[in-house]
Amino acid sequence: MFHKLSVNKMSGLLLSAAIMSMGIIMPQSARAESTLGEINIRLTATVVALGCTVDPGDIDKPVKLGEWATKQLKKTGDMTSAVPFSIHLTGCTASGVTATFTGTKDKNDKGLLALNSEGSDYAQGVAVQIMDSTHQRIPMGDKAPRGSVDNNGDVTLNFYANYVATGNESVKPGTADADTEFTLIYD
Repeated sequence: MFHKLSVNKMSGLLLSAAIMSMGIIMPQSARAESTLGEINIRLTATVVALGCTVDPGDIDKPVKLGEWATKQLKKTGDMTSAVPFSIHLTGCTASGVTATFTGTKDKNDKGLLALNSEGSDYAQGVAVQIMDSTHQRIPMGDKAPRGSVDNNGDVTLNFYANYVATGNESVKPGTADADTEFTLIYD
């Protein structure tokens, strides 16, 4: 015999009485051994090895975007040529991998990676754009398109990066470094 118990607007005393009456009907092995009001929860899971090993050369990877004249970045949206870079993964047990890039977002365009700005010798009015293999922008914090793992358990994620003028003020020359981290998501 099953009882349906609704606890939406029951008082504590009525709820306690209902729980105690259910305990009388339940077999001894099904009762939780705890004081009234405590809750016993049993959580179960399976731990599996899904992941890849990032090629050591790609863990701290410099991408050289080159030297560019400020005249190539005259107005907002002007960009330099895209430079390719890749992240190589091996030993994957997942079928696919996506990457998410994070870092300081540009103040004028939150989809772009801001330049480091420590000191007066850093460039201004420009940020870094990261794109997927089809040259589509990957906004900071968004997932890149999925890369499929091959039969050997390897995958190469291909990207591009370039500078983009971000403000209506003129671009000021200087060092134009930026730092991003990538997070891998397996499926």
